[in-house]
Amino acid sequence: MTNAPGQRATGAGIRADEREIFFRRAAMATFLWAVVFTAFHFYWFAGGRFGLGDGSQMIPRTRTTADWIWAIGIGVMFAVGISLPVALTRPWGHRIPRWTVLSCLWIGAVLLMVRGGAGLLDTSLRETGLAHRGLTGLTYQQITGDAHPSLNTKVSGSCIDGYFVLGGLLYGRLLLRHRRLFRGAGAA
Repeated sequence: MTNAPGQRATGAGIRADEREIFFRRAAMATFLWAVVFTAFHFYWFAGGRFGLGDGSQMIPRTRTTADWIWAIGIGVMFAVGISLPVALTRPWGHRIPRWTVLSCLWIGAVLLMVRGGAGLLDTSLRETGLAHRGLTGLTYQQITGDAHPSLNTKVSGSCIDGYFVLGGLLYGRLLLRHRRLFRGAGAA
């Protein structure tokens, strides 16, 4: 592969500028995913129902101090999840310690993949009859407020679980692109 004047070749025949473009695309896709994810959660918190199916108890109530602490922790994760992909593409974001970036990306990818994958497995076990109470040990009544939820509710839940998996894949891809970008910069 011939490089244009002023372009450095990096490992595997990918130029440094191409590596940067791939990284920025991964960061933008992850950022957009996080914005939609957060917007839906705020919409649901405000009482919206679109995307949740027609179960009577699809949104958990925040009643105890522990519930509020959990909600604040989730809110912090939303803020980091939205801001980190943008920060990594800006000059000021390069001041974030590398270990912090890698840790946040790993944690985000793993949490989202585990949450989404567990939800999909839970529903699959229930629907195939392999485990009446699924992976969680909870009945549909306990989860949705309806012992026999509609197809709309089941499909909505699976779509939400799939969206979690997609987020995990995007954060994982951003992590790999970030590592390749810095590995390539160090090698050249």
